[in-house]
Amino acid sequence: MIPHLGISKARLALLLGALAMLGPFSIDTIFPAFAVMQGQLHVDKVAMQQTISMYLLGYAGMSLFHGPLSDALGRKPVILAGILVFALASVGCALAETMPQMLFFRIVQGLSAGVGLIVGRAIVRDALDGDDAQRLMSHISMIFGVAPAIAPIIGGWILGWHSWQAIFWFLAVFGILLLVAAAVALPESHP
Repeated sequence: MIPHLGISKARLALLLGALAMLGPFSIDTIFPAFAVMQGQLHVDKVAMQQTISMYLLGYAGMSLFHGPLSDALGRKPVILAGILVFALASVGCALAETMPQMLFFRIVQGLSAGVGLIVGRAIVRDALDGDDAQRLMSHISMIFGVAPAIAPIIGGWILGWHSWQAIFWFLAVFGILLLVAAAVALPESHP
């Protein structure tokens, strides 16, 4: 238990690990759908690769700002806003009918997906010191490390069951579930 936050280390590790999974899930779940998306959006392979490039551009750019924003506004509001934007961008991707629309929403996804990983590390730093902080970060990293392995499998299952748009609806639902979990269980570590 982390007394000043009122949350157990295991619960915090699970929650922050799930938040950190947003990034890899956003990238890897759509890989199985590339060929189908390519046909329906009437683009070539190079254009489909831009969905990853634009996402990573937004992800890298916003990574510079998540930390300072959470220092100024508090950790929890920045995480909640980021997850909400991620869920809305995922809905936008699901509804996209053209490649420019898809690229726009992928950039927005990238801008918001890193919030869990970046601000989560700041929460660990706020909550614990030394070996305890390193141990908690290793638990978060183990949870985070599962995402790139299972995301393409989940994307393939969803694609086999439904359309490529369902993958983005899945990401939106995943974001909403994380939003609710963070709103209810995540303590503010930097008021």
